[in-house]
Amino acid sequence: MKPDLSNLKEKLNFINISSDYMSIFEWKPPRSFKSYVLDLNIVKEHATNDIFFHIHKGNSKIVHIRKNNLIYTAGAGNGVQFQLLEAILEKIDEKFNETYEVDVILSFENASSNIFKNFASTVEDLLQNIDKLDLIKPINAYCRVCKKVLPIYVKKSFIENAEDFPVPLVYTHAGHAILVFIDRNFDVRGVELVNVSG
Repeated sequence: MKPDLSNLKEKLNFINISSDYMSIFEWKPPRSFKSYVLDLNIVKEHATNDIFFHIHKGNSKIVHIRKNNLIYTAGAGNGVQFQLLEAILEKIDEKFNETYEVDVILSFENASSNIFKNFASTVEDLLQNIDKLDLIKPINAYCRVCKKVLPIYVKKSFIENAEDFPVPLVYTHAGHAILVFIDRNFDVRGVELVNVSG
C-alpha cells in the first residue's frame, strides 16, 4: 500500500532553513502571506543537534532539527504526521548540502539569503514527487480506545537506522497515545496504550 501524498503541498505551512543568526531559506505555499518568525525563534532556543523536536500549536504542527550549523523546520496542518515531516526535512538537508557549500558560504560576513533562493525549485520538485521518493511506509495499528485500525506513516530511515528491534514508536491521536512496536520488515509486532505527560 502506497501512501496518498498527492495534496501534501496544500497541507504544508512552511519549510525554513536557518542559521543561529538568520533565515537563509524559506518555502511557503503559493498565496501564503503568514509569517512564522515567532515560531522560528522558539525553535532556535531548543534546537539540539540530530534530535527531532515536535511542537503542537493549535491547528498546526511544527518539526525541527539542528544539523550542525543549520536548523531545519517544517510546519503543517494537524493532518500531516510528524514522521512524514521528519522524512521531508531529512531529504531537504541532504539536497541542500549536495547543492551548496554551506559552511563556506556562511563563513563570509556579508552572506545573503539570496544565494539560496533558487533552492525553491528543488523543494517544489521534492514535494511534487514525494510519493516517488519512497521516504515513508504506511503501517496499520489497532487502537483499542478508538476501536479502529489507524494508518501511521513511518519514515524508512527510522527503521533502517535502528539498532534493536522491534522499534518503539509513540503515536498520539484523539487525546491519547499508543506505543507501536515495529520490526525490521515494517510489520507491527505489538500495540499498547500509553499514558502521556508533559
